[in-house]
Amino acid sequence: MGVQVDWDVRKDEDAQHMIKLITQPPSEATFEQMYTVLRQRMDETVGEPWPDRVAHTFDYRAWHEWDISVTHSSFGDGSSEAFRKVSSRSNPLESLSTGERRLATMLPLLAAAWSMYSGDTYRGPRLLSIDEIDAAFDEPNLRQVLGLLRSWKFDVLATTPSISPMIKRESGRTMVHEVIAAGRQRITVPWLWEGHGDPRPLTLELNSPS
Repeated sequence: MGVQVDWDVRKDEDAQHMIKLITQPPSEATFEQMYTVLRQRMDETVGEPWPDRVAHTFDYRAWHEWDISVTHSSFGDGSSEAFRKVSSRSNPLESLSTGERRLATMLPLLAAAWSMYSGDTYRGPRLLSIDEIDAAFDEPNLRQVLGLLRSWKFDVLATTPSISPMIKRESGRTMVHEVIAAGRQRITVPWLWEGHGDPRPLTLELNSPS
């Protein structure tokens, strides 16, 4: 499974202007110019449903031309990678399983995060937040995602209905917050998994009064 994503700013005056403004240092003059462009784009869709007007105005994807291609082991004769372009008329993702489609949509996002965190000027945690990290994945696809997260040294905050043995094995050192219902209250109990044995609850050391 592989994904190639390429994009460029549209040859559109508003798009060119907005991208130029976004990349400039923030200032009152820049904000005023951005407001003028966005207000103009909003006025272009008067009479259309509100969600469509907002999408037309603020969706940055409308300022770019996209070229997305996908490859899979089932494409071609197996001797080399064969990429198929995603378009409105032909979508090669439709021939893939649900888990493979989710993997294909996650790969560009993970690559974008890796690119940002790997910049020379970045200092800080390599944090990702992923809801239901194992949703729709079979074991091979989930192992591939966890392997990427590990090799790219991401700090991952994820939700999952249960911690499978495979997730424990692949994740290594993991902090687990178990949610426990107590009547109408919800509390969390932190556990630490060190990659072997059983998770152990984390406790606070309280000094006894002297």
